[in-house]
Amino acid sequence: MKPGGKDGKLYKIAEGEAVTGGASVALTASGFYKIKSVASSDSSLPAPDTSKSGYRALKPGDYVWLWKGQALATGDAVIPLALTLISFVTDVSNSRNGNKTDITTQENVEVGIREYTVSPFSEGSGTINGMVDVDSEAQKELLNQFSAITEEDDDGHITVYKATQRKQDYMLSRRETETVGEIAMWEHFPVTVDSLTMDKPLDGAQNFNFNYSLDGGNNPGVIYYKVKEVA
Repeated sequence: MKPGGKDGKLYKIAEGEAVTGGASVALTASGFYKIKSVASSDSSLPAPDTSKSGYRALKPGDYVWLWKGQALATGDAVIPLALTLISFVTDVSNSRNGNKTDITTQENVEVGIREYTVSPFSEGSGTINGMVDVDSEAQKELLNQFSAITEEDDDGHITVYKATQRKQDYMLSRRETETVGEIAMWEHFPVTVDSLTMDKPLDGAQNFNFNYSLDGGNNPGVIYYKVKEVA
């Protein structure tokens, strides 16, 4: 299955109340969860396939899809994640760059080609494009990173929110599906916002675009799972 652009969407993540494991504790809903803790022994969370290379077990901070009925042992705890579609987004670009260090010495002269060692670090960045949407809370939060916001509510209160820099936590779907047996593909997409552009053309939509850098400290990564049942 090769998904098209229409198959992917960008969502804002909100964390719920943690579910703590214990005797006869199991999840009541399928969905995305953030691992809060893993039991030091006899964890009920899914274990890795030890026949594969380069693997590790789940650890606190990981983002994962878990199915309804997943047991949680004493010491296990997960945080349910609520996803809200970001209405103003049209396109998401996402570029990854690996790093290398030049270790060329005079012994490489005869070969005539430089020698490199690969860095364990990479960089991710891109641009999220959209349109000005006065009803979007996610857009308001982005604006508030660069500008104070004054807002009147339904009760006549007027509140001023000081400009505040904060990290943004998103989930990007590459392919959503609820068909049993098919593969879903998502990307945990935590970012820091580097710059923001709002255009006001004479004709056409008012563009709302921002450049971002991927936040490696908040466990970005791609999540695949095979649909077992309708969530």
